[in-house]
Amino acid sequence: MTTCYTTRLGFWTLVSLLATLPFPLLATEKDAPEVPSPEMHLDRPLGADFHVVDWGNVSKYYRMLAKTCPTVKLQTVGKTSEGRDFLAAIISSPENLASLDAIKASAKVIADPRGKSSQEKEDAINNGRLILFVTPTMHSTELAATEMGMQMAWMLATSSEQPWDAMRREAVVVILPSLNPDGIDHVAQWYRQTVGKPYEGTSLPELYQKYTGHDNNRDYFALTQNESRLLTKMLYHEWHPQILWDVHQQGGVRERFFVPPYRDPLNSNIDPLVVSGINAIGARAAMDMLADGCSGVATGVSYDNWWNGGNRAVPARHNIIGILTEAASANWASPVFLERSDLRDPLGRKSYSLSNQFIAPWPGGWWRQADIIEYELSFAESLLGTLSREPKFWLRNKMAAAIRSSTLNENSKRQAWLITTDNEDLGAVIRLVDLLHLSGIDVHVSDSEFIADQRTYPPGTLVIRCDQPNQNMLNDLFELKEFPDDAKAYDVSGWSLPALFGLRVVEVIQPLGSDIQLDPIAGELPQSFLGDENQESLTPKDSRYWTQVIQELNKLSSKKEVKAANNKDKDSADDRTEDIGNEVKSLPRVGVYAPWSASMDEGWLRWTLDHFQMPHTRVRNEMIRAGKLSEDFDIIVIANISATRIENGRRKGSVETAMTGGLDVEGALAIEEFVRDGGKLIVMDDACPWVVDLLRIPLINVLSEDHADGFYCSGSVVRGIPQSDSLTQGLPATIPLMFGKSRAWRTLTSKEKESEDYADSKITPLLRYASRRLLLSGTIEKPQVIENQIGWVRVEQGQGTIILFGFCPHYRGWSHATFHLLMRSILMDPASES
Repeated sequence: MTTCYTTRLGFWTLVSLLATLPFPLLATEKDAPEVPSPEMHLDRPLGADFHVVDWGNVSKYYRMLAKTCPTVKLQTVGKTSEGRDFLAAIISSPENLASLDAIKASAKVIADPRGKSSQEKEDAINNGRLILFVTPTMHSTELAATEMGMQMAWMLATSSEQPWDAMRREAVVVILPSLNPDGIDHVAQWYRQTVGKPYEGTSLPELYQKYTGHDNNRDYFALTQNESRLLTKMLYHEWHPQILWDVHQQGGVRERFFVPPYRDPLNSNIDPLVVSGINAIGARAAMDMLADGCSGVATGVSYDNWWNGGNRAVPARHNIIGILTEAASANWASPVFLERSDLRDPLGRKSYSLSNQFIAPWPGGWWRQADIIEYELSFAESLLGTLSREPKFWLRNKMAAAIRSSTLNENSKRQAWLITTDNEDLGAVIRLVDLLHLSGIDVHVSDSEFIADQRTYPPGTLVIRCDQPNQNMLNDLFELKEFPDDAKAYDVSGWSLPALFGLRVVEVIQPLGSDIQLDPIAGELPQSFLGDENQESLTPKDSRYWTQVIQELNKLSSKKEVKAANNKDKDSADDRTEDIGNEVKSLPRVGVYAPWSASMDEGWLRWTLDHFQMPHTRVRNEMIRAGKLSEDFDIIVIANISATRIENGRRKGSVETAMTGGLDVEGALAIEEFVRDGGKLIVMDDACPWVVDLLRIPLINVLSEDHADGFYCSGSVVRGIPQSDSLTQGLPATIPLMFGKSRAWRTLTSKEKESEDYADSKITPLLRYASRRLLLSGTIEKPQVIENQIGWVRVEQGQGTIILFGFCPHYRGWSHATFHLLMRSILMDPASES
């Protein structure tokens, strides 16, 4: 067993001793060829202070392991967002590896036993093997798991000890060396650049994942990123595992290690067998780790079992036991020393003390990357021991959950969901069907007219039946959530995707008639749904329209540049700038503000613009401070970035000098000049107070007023009502949007305007939060505070325009319906109304 030593001296003494031993003492068999351990490969102890591993070294080790060991296969699954190989190491006995196709076939039957005889189901259990997925280092600053995964792979591949040997016989383990290979390199490069300097271990100036950074663990149902799409395809189309372990780190001053059970509330769309399996594995691990000497393990804190979207949460809706562990972080690879008085109670109590959820508090002392690896390996041994002792139990557990999910009876909440043919945003429908298909959810199209709940629906209606094994995932995505009143959400409390996509879906309660004719579809909409539409007839109600407009404007811009270079006749008919959409005359030059402290929301904004193929340039502090922005840009967009970060940036001494500071006074004056000269400034959420103050806009955030005390909405779907304006013409009467600690404004009274020096501004509300039945999905306390208040507004000052969003119209790539508002703000420039 791995031992969590109480002193670091004992650990490093043992490491030094092991490094000098002849390798066959650790090999699978006495005559086995030498298989280098990670320590031998890295030429240093595992988790050594001040050392990090880059992706080249990681991938090289796994390739060597696969080449050397008959127990390892390495698969290149695809490419990451930046083009690196996305790898999977498959570890089992040579016999199991030779039978992977048969093992996968059995796993598919276990995951989806519909239409199988009792004998076929029993054969799948008897002939199958347990499949465990291990996913280290999604968040690449949580870097210890990368080396832990290398060590775990080596021990699984070579050790004759238990439970490693038994796990090879009884199971197939798929280790993803990292869920974020790009970030592994970015973190390694940055840490090596900063180690030994006063700002050692400071945060990166760029996101460690191209668009999402830490939010890459918020993408496992929207599936916008290469990495999440690749893993999702592996889980629900190729491997169908029974268990997934997602390896993470958290802040460093609470418990040393978190294991499930998760805290309340519990989402009803997780099968009870899955929940009890999660709890059983976590409870056994807490006991095993304590026996190993790992103090400071906590359960039932911080992480709830309500939230969806993460890598451990989405599999749970697919009848996969999703295990999250969270180790306390060091300062990246730099050790930290913590007095007991520095530590905070994981249960939120005043005193740092023991409880049934925190049996043996850690006393304090040095905490290192090597400690994290020890704790994670101790958990790994416990997990493998639990699984290998009763492998068939876990197969039966998943099959039982799948059968229950696929069975409809009088106690079922619903029979099906319909996506109706009257939806006008076919771009949103296409995207929704694609992510449903990738998530392993069956979608059908009706061949003929049919009746559901006494309503008639035409041919081409999309029908998503609930009698399928991934019903829980389907329901969790489509339902309007009712979050418990007495709880606080870990992340968001509502995420209903059809609503956020702006789509009409219908819940079917009564059984569908036996005469309904349905054909399966696989990720693409049938022509019967699309009707006679074609690309040339797209309207602004279809989100694909914006890509079409941008492509056309891009072509026109290119033609103009070529003709100007060749001095062609500017009056040529081919040189016309077509009035696309009656508003857009030319492709605007868009700048996206990017501070030197990486912003996830700025990343999501870039993803959204790239989704629509909208050209844009990232604009740094120094570029803005240089002034004369109108020479290069027509539009500046500032994402959900706090006023402090915009104004002050990173403090001196916290990073290299070139990256310190914010916009400061020069940047503020440059923004003011840009608007005065006729530029358009588009601002979101947290950035709005900085702009409102800078440009002296006569708006008050109602959430800053005394009567707002007690208002709470951490992340829910609410209704927005577009107001009458040429910019909103053609929008739906109501638009669902994500409100997550967002903003709502009111205009000032005449008396209030007299008391302050406000600029002469014309204010046009473009969207207000609904005045009644505001909440669609999630939770909100004191909704009356924001009801009928402004959420999206145009402000005209002199020749310029400021568009303020109180919310994020591109929220995590989920809020497809409000993508329209962002694109209208960028591409449509209506004349001011008199």
